[in-house]
Amino acid sequence: MDKKSFFQEHWVTIEQERLARYEDMFIFSAHQEPLITSLKLGQGMTVADYGCGPGFMAMEIARRVGPTGKVYGLDINHQFLDRAAQRGRDEGITQLQFIHLDRASLAAHSLDRLFCKNVLEYVPDLQKTLTEQFSLLRPGGLIEIIDSDWGFVIVEPWGEEITRAFFAAAAPAFKEPHIGRKLYAALRQVGYENINVQISAAVDTSGGGIGVIKNMASYIRQFDALPGHQLGQMLAQLEQAITDRTFCFVLPQFVITAIKP
Repeated sequence: MDKKSFFQEHWVTIEQERLARYEDMFIFSAHQEPLITSLKLGQGMTVADYGCGPGFMAMEIARRVGPTGKVYGLDINHQFLDRAAQRGRDEGITQLQFIHLDRASLAAHSLDRLFCKNVLEYVPDLQKTLTEQFSLLRPGGLIEIIDSDWGFVIVEPWGEEITRAFFAAAAPAFKEPHIGRKLYAALRQVGYENINVQISAAVDTSGGGIGVIKNMASYIRQFDALPGHQLGQMLAQLEQAITDRTFCFVLPQFVITAIKP
């Protein structure tokens, strides 16, 4: 893969090991309920999950809008979409459709809600993407964006210096690793109103976040951005910390809602 385009290409082509991690990481759970609440869903609404990944959130949204609603799961990865579509069929969720973003042709002003989680840090042109999303919403429609800011991440027992070096080595995986802090101004520029910005910072001490770190390590290996033996020692240190119950991982997420006037 080309280093300059890796930030998007690594979502177009996903190796099986990483794909399996996403299947585990993105299953809808109770801790995501506040995100559903923020969407202010109602029966019969039309909603898009922009960058739906394995589709678990899109399925949960479909359950909330009911059989008279319509939900579109949009993504650039065919494997995500194929697997998500099959899960939807298996559960009999008929108001749910998964579409590849290259072929998405949703009508302007057709959506009541647009959900976008951990996507905008990877898009080639932030303002273009936000403008396209804005055009899809009806007047009065709501967008909810959740995205990271890798400048705030904490990994213990690594400490600040090692953590910073690790994520700097993984930088080709992101178009904008500090997207979270930039979204308020970007949304205002597009034309949104009633912009509400919050930060959600769950603390993981059980090791659940190790999947995120392993994904980053796979990106680092892609370009030999850190010596292999050093990377192996770093990951082994975290595995031992999980065993010793000294592991701590915090990745603050910006949670933003805004209204199209």
